[in-house]
Amino acid sequence: MPYLRTRREAGFTLLEVLVALTILSVALAALVKTGADHARNTAYLRERTLAHWAGQNLLTEYQTGMRAVTEGGRTGEVTMGPYRFGFEVEMSDYTAQSPFPLPAVKRVDVRLWLAERGEDAQRATASGFLLP
Repeated sequence: MPYLRTRREAGFTLLEVLVALTILSVALAALVKTGADHARNTAYLRERTLAHWAGQNLLTEYQTGMRAVTEGGRTGEVTMGPYRFGFEVEMSDYTAQSPFPLPAVKRVDVRLWLAERGEDAQRATASGFLLP
């Protein structure tokens, strides 16, 4: 005799469906949060990378003589990719400690931030030395 299903055994109960939907909604919420965090971190790392490249370019311009070497600090803006970065350059005399005499060099410190957000949005620093 074939097995006949009763009406009670034909499907899921309302409670089972609600539990399954709750589990699914928690899992989807976690997935959306993870995706949003990943996108935010990717954008931040892109900003930092481009700011570092811009800082290295500024250092190279000073090292090759394309920018004038002056004491103290100077500020400005530079564009790298789709971003505008504000920068501050500090120059100071630097004498290395060594057992034999070395000429004094200039130390250059460049600090970069997103121009639209101000100095609180610092993204990179770069340092280098200039020979006399």
